[in-house]
Amino acid sequence: MIKHTVSEPKKSFLNTALIVIGIVIFVNVAVHLINLLPGSYGGVGGFFLILALAIYTSRLMNRKLASYTYEWDGKKLTIQKRLGRRDKTMLELPRNNIQWIRPMEEIRHQLPNMKRPRKTLSMACRIRGDTVYLLQYRDGNRMYRVMMEPGEGLYKELKKVAKENCKGDA
Repeated sequence: MIKHTVSEPKKSFLNTALIVIGIVIFVNVAVHLINLLPGSYGGVGGFFLILALAIYTSRLMNRKLASYTYEWDGKKLTIQKRLGRRDKTMLELPRNNIQWIRPMEEIRHQLPNMKRPRKTLSMACRIRGDTVYLLQYRDGNRMYRVMMEPGEGLYKELKKVAKENCKGDA
């Protein structure tokens, strides 16, 4: 059993406090400017402010506050997301469904020319860097991809399984 957990490095209290104060000041200034708009433009401006804050909060929760655990038992890959005290299983991937796994930086320029998957899932704290990989798998007739940050040992095991699965297809 190989188990690997990734998360963003913890920031200092001062750094976190400055970010929170900056967000509060930004929202207050934005609300003040929206109130200066004539007529019903204020409602539209408020809607866009709420939309922007919802997108930022989603990004903050999924990238900065969550941690991901990848477990490989030789038969399946299980990806769990931890947000606060709660663990939630996000994906259970049988060994036979894995097609390939490659470093994201190596494959990024090839993605526009490749066949598009049904969905690409982001199960990593980062989307760039040497530790980010893209794994492609099949579920029935549909193709999916997962961005993940496996450790070196887990990456080697998944790569070996993907090679075995490709030999079976040939």
